[in-house]
Amino acid sequence: MFDPQNYLIASKLFTQLLGLIYFAAFGAFLFQIRGLMGREGILPVESFLQWIWQRAGTKAYRYVPTLFWLNASDEALMAVAALGTLFSILLFFYVYPVLMLILIYILYLSILSVGQAFLSFGWEMFLMEITVNAILMNMTATPNPAVWVSLNLLLFRFHFQGGIVKLFSRDVNWRNLTAVAYHYQTQPIPNMIAWYAHKLPLWFHKASTAIMFFVELVVPFAIFTPAFLFGEEVRLAVFFCFMYLQLMIWLTGNFSYLNHLTAVFSIILVSDRYLSPFLHPFFGALPQGQSPLVVEGIVTIAGILLVTMQLMTLWNHLYYPNAFFARLLGNVQPFHIVCRYGIFAVMTTKRYEVVVEGSDDDENWKEYGFYYKPSELDRRPRRISPYQPRLDWQIWFLPFSSYQDEEWFQNFMTHLLVGSKHVLALIRFNPFPERPPKYVRALIYDYKFTDWQTKKRTGQWWRRTLVGSYSPTFALRK
Repeated sequence: MFDPQNYLIASKLFTQLLGLIYFAAFGAFLFQIRGLMGREGILPVESFLQWIWQRAGTKAYRYVPTLFWLNASDEALMAVAALGTLFSILLFFYVYPVLMLILIYILYLSILSVGQAFLSFGWEMFLMEITVNAILMNMTATPNPAVWVSLNLLLFRFHFQGGIVKLFSRDVNWRNLTAVAYHYQTQPIPNMIAWYAHKLPLWFHKASTAIMFFVELVVPFAIFTPAFLFGEEVRLAVFFCFMYLQLMIWLTGNFSYLNHLTAVFSIILVSDRYLSPFLHPFFGALPQGQSPLVVEGIVTIAGILLVTMQLMTLWNHLYYPNAFFARLLGNVQPFHIVCRYGIFAVMTTKRYEVVVEGSDDDENWKEYGFYYKPSELDRRPRRISPYQPRLDWQIWFLPFSSYQDEEWFQNFMTHLLVGSKHVLALIRFNPFPERPPKYVRALIYDYKFTDWQTKKRTGQWWRRTLVGSYSPTFALRK
């Protein structure tokens, strides 16, 4: 088995770069949190906590672990986002890393627990689980063997479960290797390169899908290659495979900080033998020796528990779910210590886009413009990751459900009628700058990338066909 003593530089580098990931995560909330979850936001934290308390009583503290039980004002929201941004910078400079990781975990968990629809993405949970492991890893002078196994098992699970859910879904597009041919056009927020990638031949898309399956389903097993079988060299090859996959996804999409986080996490695969020639002058003397026996013992027990729970999660994912495992894992689920992974289990083959309009007379309608989701046909798709515009992202999910089932969307439409400034700050173009409209509605369009000739002739990246109404017309009661 690989020796964690050979990965001291990787451990420190991974910890520091985790600070940059959190900088992107917390920093984005400085511009969005009031409109999303503030008192005059789409899904106010105060209302959510009151709703939880009415149904759960004192158990609400365990179901929703957050500092906002103490204060859920807009000032408190901004303070948590600002402090998280500050602590992430300190973590990058390796200032009291264990303390910074603990504080960051508490602050981000506080936002995640009350984020509702806007923080329901797999990479949030992935970041939390990585952070729990990183806290334990940094509590000892050198990485504890049990925690080191847990870290590597997590990296394995993230990739392997991401691949296996696509097979378990029995989606024909994954099984015939055509899924990626649709993905460039139908993903939540495409970028410009996705337009060009979509034009590549079908054989290329099928080859890309096959490579993805190989990297997600086969390569992860090589993480655990024993040292006597050239383990360090094999793990380096695994690192490059993971980096290649994340680079390709990043080039053609906007998946928040997911690709950056996965790349940073994969650094734990690279031994000091390969990193030392480049980074040793910057890192200086690395910690050696043992931590106090009590600390090592506590961390070892915690690492064994993490490994055990991860194996339970794998069992429930791959085999018939065990009730005891599910109950145990459910008790720690609010803290995102061990999570289940896998996105795009079923590939969407059409892009139905919700377009929001307003009117003063119920006859002449003007369209609202969003920052990054497809809207105007001649507006170039942007590259924005690791920044995540959470309103734009959430709108992508609307066509998969009815507007009656989306409380946040109904609230959003109400805020447009009221003219809430923090909500309006989340959109790029407000066609009613003087006063709010009397009516708002949502239509649904079928969006498709244009072809080469159309793009050259008109400059349009998209073409769209009206499908019908997504919602009725909304108006405030008089």
